[in-house]
Amino acid sequence: MTTAVTRATDTGVQPSAPQSTVATGVAGRTRRAYLHHVDLIRATTFSLVIFVHCLTQTTNEFTSLPVNTTSLLLHFTRNTFFALTGFVLMYQNFDKADFSTLDFWRRRIKLVIFPYLIWSFIYWVVQAMWANGRLSDVPTSLNEFGKLVVWGLSGFQMYFLFVMLQVYLLFPLVLWLVRATVGRHRWLLAGSLAVQVAITLIITYWEPPASVAPYWWHHYATFIPYQFFIFYGAIAAVHREEIGRWLSGKAWWLAGALLLTGGFAVGVYLYGVKVQGHPVHDNDSAFFPTLIPFLIVAMTCLYAAAAHWAEHWREFTPRFARAVSFASNRSFSVFLCHVLVLFFLLYPKVDGRPAILAALGQPWGTAVVYVATLAGSLLLVEVLRHLPGSLYLTGRPRLPLRRR
Repeated sequence: MTTAVTRATDTGVQPSAPQSTVATGVAGRTRRAYLHHVDLIRATTFSLVIFVHCLTQTTNEFTSLPVNTTSLLLHFTRNTFFALTGFVLMYQNFDKADFSTLDFWRRRIKLVIFPYLIWSFIYWVVQAMWANGRLSDVPTSLNEFGKLVVWGLSGFQMYFLFVMLQVYLLFPLVLWLVRATVGRHRWLLAGSLAVQVAITLIITYWEPPASVAPYWWHHYATFIPYQFFIFYGAIAAVHREEIGRWLSGKAWWLAGALLLTGGFAVGVYLYGVKVQGHPVHDNDSAFFPTLIPFLIVAMTCLYAAAAHWAEHWREFTPRFARAVSFASNRSFSVFLCHVLVLFFLLYPKVDGRPAILAALGQPWGTAVVYVATLAGSLLLVEVLRHLPGSLYLTGRPRLPLRRR
């Protein structure tokens, strides 16, 4: 464990820069060790999510077996988000004697709800209205925007913020449960896992009646399919030292488990497509019950690798460490805007196909689009972070302008 510390963060998912250990002077509240491996986990996860979005937007995801197989395995990033949120929030608040639900909501929710509303409106105006020649209809079509924003549908990644709002609202309950079950956390986690398996079985195999179907397909935009991973991260935060000791020296075991569970998930998927005639693309592939073991192992492997780097290699890779810190600090903001950058990269068309893909072909088209999306998003974020109102646009405080 590193001996540096964090400030109370603004977002609940992003720790601040290291400082020396010091008490805050408020009863029951001390500053905490800065967890550098959380930075690496966050930066890696967001980078992979953007890659998946670039991959699916530059290929035919509805017919390509390799694309869907890759997406299937990279679904672990979605669940890592929620495990990481549970981890950081519990790390900050588990032993905080003066924890206040209202104060927590007041500080946290505003940092998600304002970016959610602002960027939902931006995506609706650009993608649904401007791109379809309906820009003049914006003032008279706000009811259309309202229907999209209530389910996180304005941009295909905006559902994540919608779920994050629910997680923040429910975190005081999660905190109470974790505190109330001290000494029995394995049973709490086992119960949550059993519920998770039941949820994924229902999502995968249940056919909702016509009266329920219009609402049922929004399940991915609720906290319910992610509840286990929130508890997984939260409980891991409480037992992080024991977990660190247990993971030490188990690299080969973890790699073997990753290959085994990944092979199982892919094997079942390919069997369903090749033998049982299932469609290549399934909107609910992230919730396949057979994917759960891989999701757990994959995020555990990422945690172990990041912790090993922070423990043994961070001081020997200072440039990489600075890059990781930089990327982590901007990851949430990049997540907000990267789909807009991706949209404009693919907007120019040649014979109905994105011009950049027509010019480069594949796989270079996807690779270049991915790099350009990352670079363009980081550039846009740097601009937004220096503007007044950065807190509402990016979920992060405004950066000061540098003087010569």
